[in-house]
Amino acid sequence: MRAVAEFIMRGRVRAVVLTMVGIPLISPAILALVSLRRGGSDGLMVLAWALLPIVVMGMSGHVSPLVTGISASHFAAVFCGAMALRSSHSWVVGLVTVTAASAVGILLTSLFGGGLLQGFLQAVENAAAQPAAVPMDELEQIFSGELQITGYLSLISAMSATLALVLGRYWQAVLYNPGGFRQEFQQLRLPLWLAAASMLLWVVSLVTPGYAFWGAVVAFPLVVAGIALIHWLVASRGWGVGPLVAMYLMLVIGGLPLAGFLCGLALVDSWIDIRGRSAK
Repeated sequence: MRAVAEFIMRGRVRAVVLTMVGIPLISPAILALVSLRRGGSDGLMVLAWALLPIVVMGMSGHVSPLVTGISASHFAAVFCGAMALRSSHSWVVGLVTVTAASAVGILLTSLFGGGLLQGFLQAVENAAAQPAAVPMDELEQIFSGELQITGYLSLISAMSATLALVLGRYWQAVLYNPGGFRQEFQQLRLPLWLAAASMLLWVVSLVTPGYAFWGAVVAFPLVVAGIALIHWLVASRGWGVGPLVAMYLMLVIGGLPLAGFLCGLALVDSWIDIRGRSAK
């Protein structure tokens, strides 16, 4: 990873070329690294070149408006999150910014693209080797309208953009501040008002038809704060990587129950400051 980061930071051309290639996670992480280290002017330049092939392929009809809009909003969200993190030196601000920017990007894609639902269902069906293997009836029940599909895509976009921002920040720490990323991430803690509002909105969305995915978007920073607390706990107790691997596997297998636990844990931490109490 260090070699990749060093290669990127040796010149603008290398960063631009690698970003334009469009490697999943890596390309947006390069944008995050350049924006975090060199600021908005260089970040905007890399962002513009990253968006160029996306826009060209979209206008030529080689990719669908759905893919074009999602890809463009993804890079824009990473840039916004990186600039917020750079200026504030706060993961709370960066995390909230990247989540909000992801949601705004998806909503704008839906608004100017004439809706996302049919394009999404068609893309899923086309991606399957055998259309019969895709439970289209179940998908149409889950995503019965624009409200559900925009919420779902906003959540996916926020997750992937956050991963890119995390990787970019990690690269920056490896090159210029060894150990700094671990320390600042493990100290991530939401203000009590934000944690309480996120939890309340998430609970309300769970019992409101059609808003489950949007509730998950609102609760996403709270989940990340819970993950950061688990990282701190594992590191402070010297438990190794086993518990972290188990946590991430459980998030993939049974995301909702564990996400609820992480939200509750993060809310308690925002209230009583678990790390501060442990240090006393």
